Amino acid sequence: MRNYLGEFIRELKNRNYACNTIRTYSNHIKHFLTFSRESTYEPEERISVFLEQEKSSTEQRRLAWSSIKLFYEIVLKKECPYKLDRVRNRRRLPDILNKDEVLDILNHIANDKHRLIISFLYGSGLRVSEVVNLKIKDFDLNNLSVKIRNTKGHKDRLTLLSEKSVDNIRKIIENRDGNEYIFLSLYKKKYTIRTVQKIFSNALAKTDLQKKPTCHTLRHCFATHLVESGTDIKTVKTLLGHKSIKTTMIYVNLADPVSRQIQSPL
Repeated sequence: MRNYLGEFIRELKNRNYACNTIRTYSNHIKHFLTFSRESTYEPEERISVFLEQEKSSTEQRRLAWSSIKLFYEIVLKKECPYKLDRVRNRRRLPDILNKDEVLDILNHIANDKHRLIISFLYGSGLRVSEVVNLKIKDFDLNNLSVKIRNTKGHKDRLTLLSEKSVDNIRKIIENRDGNEYIFLSLYKKKYTIRTVQKIFSNALAKTDLQKKPTCHTLRHCFATHLVESGTDIKTVKTLLGHKSIKTTMIYVNLADPVSRQIQSPL
């Protein structure tokens, strides 16, 4: 029997898709193949019914549709019989912490290395996956910049480095090889994404914050606070590594009008 799922994963790897994308897409195709084996629908209606059952979120439905469309293209070598021009997403503005709230979380992290890890999410606007993959050679301490390599979209970018973190970085990297990951566990292994998320959630639980931020919230805070301080949106886009300016424009809506010194016309 033909191993459709195996073929799909292989073709994604050959096309250099990111590991997280491969995992997400292959899970959707695995569920779709199981559904297909048990259904009696014709291909077009089968896809429509499958997507209708994906009720967890509009984002998951969009990802499922993208997975199926790609599966038809690279494995079945034909056009997908079901057309879905657009999946409407409900636009939600993420909760943003102010600077004091961010510092409150950081101050509840006793371990210096752990605090530095979380501070990069905010001070440099990094994703968790980017923090755990930072290497010593990526840092330019003199110019206060850090190079993010092979990030989302397989691109490199430069972003900001907080001057407050320089001394702690120097302590961590002293007498170490530039090709090493900067953050290593006691067993000399790089930190996992789950470990970083646990560090953050443990610190959050010690605060009195009513908001429910995640690690990724700190990246949103980085961009929003830059906009509030007067940084132009194109520069913020570059620092975040966004492909489209439309993605970055959300932070204009999130910025506090008081902090931006915008006054009511009345």
